[in-house]
Amino acid sequence: MGALPPVPLAVGTTLVGGTEVPIRSLTRAEALELRALAGEADADRLGEIYLIAKGTGVDPADAEAWWESSDPMAVQKLIRDIAVVSRLQGEDGKDPNAAPSGPSSRAT
Repeated sequence: MGALPPVPLAVGTTLVGGTEVPIRSLTRAEALELRALAGEADADRLGEIYLIAKGTGVDPADAEAWWESSDPMAVQKLIRDIAVVSRLQGEDGKDPNAAPSGPSSRAT
């Protein structure tokens, strides 16, 4: 078997304070690192800052400073948009990888 083909990361843009900001999806390794942060004492803060830094390409210290000083709704929107482009969350806020609810369409 030959080498696997490169697969580019999903990208998009979002508005932050009226400015269009480019965002990208997390890599698989970054998504797993984000999940690992869930066990930390300050998981929400650490996870949000990590997501902002990776998804926007800013230095983690800059992401943390922005997170600490910004309007909560602006922070939440940026986090949501990065999560959506990373396919960690659907547009509706639900897990896009979850099994559909309701009757199963599988034959038994």
